[in-house]
Amino acid sequence: MVVAALSVGCSVESSHPPLPAPPPRAPTVSVSNAGSSVPSNVADSIDAVEAVAIRSAQGRVSRAGSELRIQLLDGRIAVLQDDTTEGVHFALLRYAGYLKAIHSHVVHRIPYEGIGAYLVISDSTGDSTIVFGMPVMSPDGTRFVFTSMAGEADYDPALIEVWRMVARRPEKEFSYDSGKDDPWDPSDAVWRDSTTIDFVKNSRLAPYPTAPGRLVRTGTTWAMSEPPH
Repeated sequence: MVVAALSVGCSVESSHPPLPAPPPRAPTVSVSNAGSSVPSNVADSIDAVEAVAIRSAQGRVSRAGSELRIQLLDGRIAVLQDDTTEGVHFALLRYAGYLKAIHSHVVHRIPYEGIGAYLVISDSTGDSTIVFGMPVMSPDGTRFVFTSMAGEADYDPALIEVWRMVARRPEKEFSYDSGKDDPWDPSDAVWRDSTTIDFVKNSRLAPYPTAPGRLVRTGTTWAMSEPPH
């Protein structure tokens, strides 16, 4: 279900002037999406969160209406366009931040229902990788983890995954889908060190208790482990 290096409604333009006033469009590489309208109060909240992230991007990111523009290191502009066509293709593309350790911008792809996915976009090539949660960087900056909760409606996968960087590209190293075998959803992943990740197991069964979970890497292998009490 997770795919890497996928082009999703983003195009890359040749440009050198700083944002937000890029020159006319040139060759592009696309990252596309789809969607429907959302309530104004929800849209305002989404846009407010994005505005904070854009302000932290040191002038390399801007928004013009439904268009998100990210300036790459070589001066080209990655252009991401909302698709508000009602239906399964609906997607609002909202800037989520810059991960300096892996030289990547992160964009939240918000669907009509559910939490959606995230695009991890290289700041030099504009190549994108889709993951299903906001990346959380390891202390040594070589990996990231994310969690995703399916919830009652199962709009999203119930995943915990670890990705490592290989030649500046994300590569999936570990994946566990608790939705297949276990009655809990993972959330709130935290790196204790570069080989240990703690997270929360959220039961799908009433009264919906939580329990601690842990992932430990030994050599090249990740495995579930019982956290200390």
